[in-house]
Amino acid sequence: MKEGQIRGYKRDKACTDHLGNRYPNIKSMCSRWDILPETFTRRINVYGMSLEEALTRPVKHNGGQRCSDHTGKRYRSRSSMCRQWNIERKLFEYRISHGWSLEDALTRPSRYVITTEC
Repeated sequence: MKEGQIRGYKRDKACTDHLGNRYPNIKSMCSRWDILPETFTRRINVYGMSLEEALTRPVKHNGGQRCSDHTGKRYRSRSSMCRQWNIERKLFEYRISHGWSLEDALTRPSRYVITTEC
């Protein structure tokens, strides 16, 4: 199988789900079904699931706690939300546990900025 191809599906090519809905690529289709493209790929290639089962089977969340930020955007876990807002998860957890609002905990910069200079 060629790089970037999933048993008849090419990552950057248009594809169709089991209901006949067309998507510009696998990433868009997986986003619509709320699964990671990597999960879809593994389900098709490793577990041999049908397209419908690969897209609709519930995802096991390995400890990740689904959450939303102050703008209403949903995330699979607090860690992924913190990555999006470019803040260390442990700092976020500390702030929340000390009564900070969600918005402040995510958006206020850390006192310590780590920079790498060449």
